[in-house]
Amino acid sequence: MIATPNPSPRTSARRALATAAVAVFATFASLSGGLAAAASAPDTVAPATTPDTTPDTTPATTPVTTPDSVPDSGDGEGTDWWPIALVAALGIALIALVVALVSRRPKPAAVAPSPTASPQSELLSTAQWVHDQLTLELLAAPPQQAQQRWTIERSRLDNIAIGAQQEWTAGHGESWQRLGQTMSGLAAAVDTSLQLRGQEPPNAQLINESNAVVNQRRAEIQALLTAMWPTVRR
Repeated sequence: MIATPNPSPRTSARRALATAAVAVFATFASLSGGLAAAASAPDTVAPATTPDTTPDTTPATTPVTTPDSVPDSGDGEGTDWWPIALVAALGIALIALVVALVSRRPKPAAVAPSPTASPQSELLSTAQWVHDQLTLELLAAPPQQAQQRWTIERSRLDNIAIGAQQEWTAGHGESWQRLGQTMSGLAAAVDTSLQLRGQEPPNAQLINESNAVVNQRRAEIQALLTAMWPTVRR
């Protein structure tokens, strides 16, 4: 069985308008036909009276004058117009209702603008990503691969340090200054770790010590982020 799609509100309104128009026109046609038939009917004419030539032997009597019926002039003075006016008013009201329904289209719901993250929130989000993901991946990757990626990603740490220093200069608290300084220290620790890992032969003790410095800077950054997040609009 083929499912018949539901007509749209505009299509339904157009159909209702057409139906109303046909009904109004049919009513007017019926009334007009009745009026035309009434107007075309011939008036009743009294038959002509032939004078009687036979002498009247009966006593003269006074003739009774009967007024002739007034012929219909056909000008419509006797027509009752209120049904026509009522039908016309109903037709106009119906058409106005259909037009109003067609014009009332549902308005699209207003879309709330997406909130834009504040510069402070972006700085903290990037710093959180450096702590949670970037530094750990660099320490776990092979030395050559880690060095190639660090060449690209190091600018992120520099931008965080610069942005945090600007926030401190703008008077947003000393926590921003400490964040910038700690992020610069983390970048320097990663530099040292990658350089030691790339040496031949590698010195395991120096590499472990440099990695410990990296983790220490990471812990300091996480402590700062935990304290700063509640004060920043996300």
